[in-house]
Amino acid sequence: MSAISTAASDQPTQLSALVDLEARWQNLRTYGAEQGPHGVRVSHLQQKQRAYEAFHSKLVAYNNAFRPAHVPEALLNTPQRLGEWCRKMHDLHARVANQSASAYPGPLMEKAYREAERVAGRLHREPVLRPAGLTSLADALRELQALAEWCDCLAPAQVA
Repeated sequence: MSAISTAASDQPTQLSALVDLEARWQNLRTYGAEQGPHGVRVSHLQQKQRAYEAFHSKLVAYNNAFRPAHVPEALLNTPQRLGEWCRKMHDLHARVANQSASAYPGPLMEKAYREAERVAGRLHREPVLRPAGLTSLADALRELQALAEWCDCLAPAQVA
């Protein structure tokens, strides 16, 4: 197998690791800011900085190795955008599901549910329920599909 075909077959694995690091950093930006007596704790800021550095270094390495380059999602603030993103993440993770190192993408799923809660709040709808005890990539695939379908139900009807 040539280096090019090996790199191409490794692209989904690398991208899934990258989007999980991206989600971990984004989750820390939004949630988890531990407050001390004088504001956000230094330990939280350091954790957030380490997460960003890990994401950024992986992003640069990925974009140097693969095309198309990964561009972080700017906004997932509508049911249509969130549903499309959930489908992309489902398809990406389905491509790596048969690999023994594939694990539950916790930060990615946290991001998906966090964004779904924001969309529900903006639209004054019931938030989607987060199932407990998810541990496998198969669980994540089912949940990403369910979130995409939930978004479809919220999206305004398309004019034919």
